Amino acid sequence: MTSRTIALIVLAAAVGTFAEEGATEEEDNLEDISLLQNAKVQGHSNRNSFYSSSDGAQKMQEQEQSAIQKGQNQGRSAADEFSGKAALAEFIAMTLFVVIGCGSAMGVANEAGWVLQVALTFGFAITSLAYAIGSYSGGQINCAVTLALVVAGHLHVMQGLANFVAQLFGAILGALILTVICPEDQDKTGGLGANSVPENGTLRALTGEVVMTFLLVFVIFETAVNPAASPNATMAALAIGFAVFLAHSVLIPIDGCSINPTRSFGPALVRKILYKKSGSFADQWVFWVGPLLGAVLAAGVSMSLMT
Repeated sequence: MTSRTIALIVLAAAVGTFAEEGATEEEDNLEDISLLQNAKVQGHSNRNSFYSSSDGAQKMQEQEQSAIQKGQNQGRSAADEFSGKAALAEFIAMTLFVVIGCGSAMGVANEAGWVLQVALTFGFAITSLAYAIGSYSGGQINCAVTLALVVAGHLHVMQGLANFVAQLFGAILGALILTVICPEDQDKTGGLGANSVPENGTLRALTGEVVMTFLLVFVIFETAVNPAASPNATMAALAIGFAVFLAHSVLIPIDGCSINPTRSFGPALVRKILYKKSGSFADQWVFWVGPLLGAVLAAGVSMSLMT
């Protein structure tokens, strides 16, 4: 092999080595560039994620505010509307409420455990009926509740009056139905489950009616009226039923528990007209003043908390 051939071989080997090193360096550079680009993309993505999360939090707050505002607007809109269906629903519900609640008392009064049974019956009845007619009238079934909603601006005065009249006639019809289901000689309450003030107990009964109606209406406003409670709105009727149960557990031994003037008036009127032992209307004012005062106080407190 000539020296020229050897030189060419060495030169070729050197060129190949340099080319290989150049390729390796180029690949390393490309890899570095790729890593840099990925880092930039990741950084951009992180910044976008940060801004997105910030925007998301802001949007969530805006949505919550919008929901509250929507609830308030719907409340005002509902207060401006009149519905005959709402009044009819209140009439039906009050009729059934008196039949169920007072009927339960008429069958078991003064027997062992009767207070618990009747309290539960009134509570379950209001829960069931509130769910049933809630889509029509909101499920008031109590003129004290109706008054509170009118005072707070959540119910138009004319709708409130219509609901009140419907509730009144419903309570009367319910009491009349009870005279057929349970004759006077089988009525263990002696008066269609009508309320009565104990001797020298006017202040006790009045105070109890104010406080327990306050409880009921406060629970209604904070679970069914307050826009902030809208996520739990489907459970409102259950909470309201619990409030009715608690009120009856306290007041049944004192005055039979009203917290509902229309429910008290219907049985008292029918007893006065049809029963041999007609009873007296002298104490009826307690079952109107107490619940109405408690309802208005609860509405005022609840609206103050909301604002």
